[in-house]
Amino acid sequence: MLVVGLQGSPRRKGNSRFLLDTFLKATASFGAETRLVEVDRCNILPCKEYTVCEKKGYCPIDDDMPAEIYGLIRRADVVVAATPVFFYNMSAQLKGLIDRCQTFWARKYRMRWRDPRLKTKKGYLLSVAATRGNNLFDAIHLTMQYFYDAIDADYAGHLTYRGIEGPKDMARHATVGEDVQRAVAGLLSPLADRKRLLIVGPSGTCATQIAAALVRSKAGERFDVRVGANRPGAHVNDHAVKAMAARGWDIAYEVPVATEQAMDQWRPDLVLGVGPAADALPDVGGAIIRWDLSAALPDSLDDATRLCDVIDEKAAVLVH
Repeated sequence: MLVVGLQGSPRRKGNSRFLLDTFLKATASFGAETRLVEVDRCNILPCKEYTVCEKKGYCPIDDDMPAEIYGLIRRADVVVAATPVFFYNMSAQLKGLIDRCQTFWARKYRMRWRDPRLKTKKGYLLSVAATRGNNLFDAIHLTMQYFYDAIDADYAGHLTYRGIEGPKDMARHATVGEDVQRAVAGLLSPLADRKRLLIVGPSGTCATQIAAALVRSKAGERFDVRVGANRPGAHVNDHAVKAMAARGWDIAYEVPVATEQAMDQWRPDLVLGVGPAADALPDVGGAIIRWDLSAALPDSLDDATRLCDVIDEKAAVLVH
């Protein structure tokens, strides 16, 4: 499973960074892969309200959002945002990233495309404040509620601390270690108990991505799915993306990776070989299933649609 941390503070060694680092380290005991996004060090321009996302489903601004961050958010099982309180709200850096996620809102509510991980995708908040006002975190909670809804994540909880002002206050906090361990266990235990399914194909650009999305959409609460490829392609096949979008599933941000990379820190319980890759599957000691499908990429949307139909039936049998 992938846990993505969004560090909203411009301070590299501040209290919210300590809290996020502690949280991400705690996920290691559950076998999670983690990625840290230092928002202040990313090239993220403010939303320009071009409305292209609401008409076509993508943001035309050329910066780190379409280049990297949209993909990380889409592929994450858990997104954890950390921020100090600035004027009773989050940092401008984190708010800028969230504003640019209007693209996900548009893909969900305008295009009707959903994240196949939506059954299990979680969002979490970490925040610290120097003062002790009763309403300190109200605005942040409201923003996070709508942000996580836009990215198809359940806003699963938060750790918020008042009276944190000095540079080491969070590190000296009496209960922070126990707080984080308890929060991470509640968040990740259900995800860690899932059966691990590795789907292997020639390029990881078409049938394997379709299969992974359909298994996640049907039984994401029971299967943790990764895709590996013998020779990874550059991106997911356009016809496959469009055919799945017609079914309401968004696979545009998936990234083909080598089988060895897909297995990094993660050994599958079940390996599914798709097409010619079924003859060269990794020996992991688990069960092996083979699907006899053509290696040829679809030449048209109609071909991709038919492929989705075939895989849909096979996926239904697999997760039954």
